[in-house]
Amino acid sequence: MTAPRWAGPLFHRLARPRLPGTPELARAQAAIVEQLQELGYQPRQVPFTTSGRRLAAVTIAGAGLGWVALLTVPLLVLDLAGWPVTVSGLAGLALIAVLALGIAEGRLPTPASPIRGVNIVAGGSATRVWLVAHSDSKSQGASLAGRVMGSVVAMLGAVLLSGVLLARIAGPLPVWMALAACAPALVGGAVLSFSRARNESPGAVDNATGVIAALTAAAQLSGRSDIGVIITDAEELGLEGARAWVATMPRSEAAFVNFDGLDDRGSYRVMPHAGHAASSLARVIAAELGGQGGVVVQRLPPGVLVDGIVLARYGLTGVSVSRGDFATLRVVHTARDGPERVSVASAVAAGRATAQALGRWLS
Repeated sequence: MTAPRWAGPLFHRLARPRLPGTPELARAQAAIVEQLQELGYQPRQVPFTTSGRRLAAVTIAGAGLGWVALLTVPLLVLDLAGWPVTVSGLAGLALIAVLALGIAEGRLPTPASPIRGVNIVAGGSATRVWLVAHSDSKSQGASLAGRVMGSVVAMLGAVLLSGVLLARIAGPLPVWMALAACAPALVGGAVLSFSRARNESPGAVDNATGVIAALTAAAQLSGRSDIGVIITDAEELGLEGARAWVATMPRSEAAFVNFDGLDDRGSYRVMPHAGHAASSLARVIAAELGGQGGVVVQRLPPGVLVDGIVLARYGLTGVSVSRGDFATLRVVHTARDGPERVSVASAVAAGRATAQALGRWLS
């Protein structure tokens, strides 16, 4: 399958470190606007102000969970009154949760500085389907695979820690039990505490490929007035661009296809976000992608965040499309996510298949 002449050059212009708020991202967004104009769209840049407060909240929650677990170990095994140990431990967990939630929702002061973001929007009230991708990239102390596993382990650790604190009412616990119960909270909390975003990942898979897929579909559907494009900013800071967009968008019954991460390996994954209509759209897209390789229709895996989550909560019907395997997750959010290890082939195939599927789905 021959890629559009513009796909390769645009991909290489995008696949450079481009953390939200940086000049590198501004240049990438200018290239996206230029390409949309060449495809016959009339994009507008919609600014918004955000921050990395949600990442700061995750960092604080992880560090707090780890410290509570560490300080709880001796209290679980020493010959002390049970109720004070239980109450103080559970109160510590509750305090960390309230603090992290308050920072994430902007109700408490945050150490994160304000950042100017820009969403690229081409479409309006007549749009029936939005083609979505995010333009920014980030690196972190752990890859996406590490973060997902860390999140699962941290949640398990919080549950186990709460359980042994309740069991402590009956009396001191064996050292082995205290260590075994607190270890997941320590490990998971340590992983989450390294959530600070850095500007070291070229973001080739995540998400230069997604932008190429969205624009490929847009090119195929450029003759339709009911197709729109939204390229969000600050997705890597906690889906902030999507949140800013839906906050100013009038309610509608439009649908969306969100492209996020299309590697050359693994199976395509078409992930409906909720409802019968989303499942129907997922099946139509999966049927078209079936000729390109393996396709799996499934719900979004736990711990993976994409713009489609925000759009679905707003009430839009939609799916997210990706491709990859565990090796892909080990690369995403690291400096190894460069253009030398992935091509535009999967992105172009996904964009074209989606365009064909939408042509049928909208008829």
